[in-house]
Amino acid sequence: FGFLVGSGWAFYLMVAVQGAINVGVTIGSILLAGNSLQIMYTTLVPYGPLKLYHFIVAVASVLALLSQMPSFHSLRYINLGSLVLSVGYTILVSAACIRAGLSSNAPAKDYSLSTSKSEKTFDAFLSVSILAAAFGNGILPEIQATLVPPAAGKMVKALVINYSVAFFTFYPLAITGYWAFGKTVQSNAIQSLMPATGPSLAPRWLLCLTVVLVLFQLLAIALLYAQVVYEVMEKRVADATRGRFSWRNLLPRVAMRTLYVALCAFVAAALPFFGEIVGVIGAVGYIPLDFILPVVMYNMVVSPPRRSVVYVTNVAIMVLFTGLGVIGAVASVRKLALNAGRFTLFNDHVVK
Repeated sequence: FGFLVGSGWAFYLMVAVQGAINVGVTIGSILLAGNSLQIMYTTLVPYGPLKLYHFIVAVASVLALLSQMPSFHSLRYINLGSLVLSVGYTILVSAACIRAGLSSNAPAKDYSLSTSKSEKTFDAFLSVSILAAAFGNGILPEIQATLVPPAAGKMVKALVINYSVAFFTFYPLAITGYWAFGKTVQSNAIQSLMPATGPSLAPRWLLCLTVVLVLFQLLAIALLYAQVVYEVMEKRVADATRGRFSWRNLLPRVAMRTLYVALCAFVAAALPFFGEIVGVIGAVGYIPLDFILPVVMYNMVVSPPRRSVVYVTNVAIMVLFTGLGVIGAVASVRKLALNAGRFTLFNDHVVK
């Protein structure tokens, strides 16, 4: 993209969009990981004194330590483990939701939508933004630069695998969770399996095992997305003539990475909005990156005739998804504003 548009405002706009994605995913991962630890804690110690922000601090401490791994290449085995954990988590929680839905203690299911047309419209656009965040992380244009030519065939295979895994890990949870609990299902389905009143709707061992799986998975996700930010920051402060583990490069790396994780953890603890964070990331990050940027680049590189079907279709896609992104961002911010009255800073629960 930088080769096509140069180093002007368009280049920095895309850098800002990708930066927002990386920061947002890191914040959301820390928040959900802390929430998962809290779930395990409340299962074992129902009236314990620890709050959500305590667990966020614990997660951030581990993440800051793991963040000292120097490069993307260092994370290859962690990423493979994350895939295995995702599949295991999906199977366990989906099975637990089915069991809960069939249980005699199952809550009343309410599948009704809001009676307000504006509420339904905003929720629909928020859902589009969340779907963009869920499926959009497979299209990262900078990955092509790391592939041996020809890149096109390899990218198609990679995206097919990516979307297959994403479909399997997202849709079974969404379908079984909504079927079991209706519109009251929580952003973290494990919380719905542990109602505030009444018995747990899943065995304790299963809840603890799924929490462990999702915790490790979220640490891997946070590491992957944070690594991009680390690379950008360290290009400006590192000395390429010195070794990677020399004091000249080691001390700034430790300090900057630790500070970055601390800032993300602070935001996660202060503003625990998981669903809305995902919506904002999808609206302002993945929709431009995945649906607007590729068609713009295609028209710039291939230069089809302006009256051709391909050119007109690409422009229509760009206009459509620009509108979806703007409305999705508004819907996400609106949801944040509506939920703002339901919590205080450093709230002890993730706001649905």
